[in-house]
Amino acid sequence: MRGARGALAATALVLAATACTAPALTTEAYHHDALLTTGDLLSAVRTGILVAELAEDDRAFQPYLETSTKDVEESARSLTDTFGALQPPAPACDPLRDELTDLANASVHDLSALRIALKREDAAGLAEAAEGLHATASELTELQEELR
Repeated sequence: MRGARGALAATALVLAATACTAPALTTEAYHHDALLTTGDLLSAVRTGILVAELAEDDRAFQPYLETSTKDVEESARSLTDTFGALQPPAPACDPLRDELTDLANASVHDLSALRIALKREDAAGLAEAAEGLHATASELTELQEELR
């Protein structure tokens, strides 16, 4: 019995250390994971929009803006990787996977563009990144409504 517990503990430790993601066992579970991911991505994108507004209005210090953007970009990247690792339980889930993966990638791209524009102090790039973030937020909001 002790050996079985040790093997189970070792397996759990390995899975946790390698950040393995369990497959969604049902369509409902997959949709729930997609809903949570959509909400978390939307939060990151909206934070990016707020940062862009603060930068455009010169209402925050540059290091704060850059750090905030880097943090939400990393969060969006992590969400993208985590959801992308989920195995859709049925072919009917593939369109949802494709749509959310595209939006997740757009989120990361837009947040990266914001970070780069902030670092370069590029007003035109900042406005372009903000525009992309608004468009992505709108699409994420629509998907979130569909999944509810």
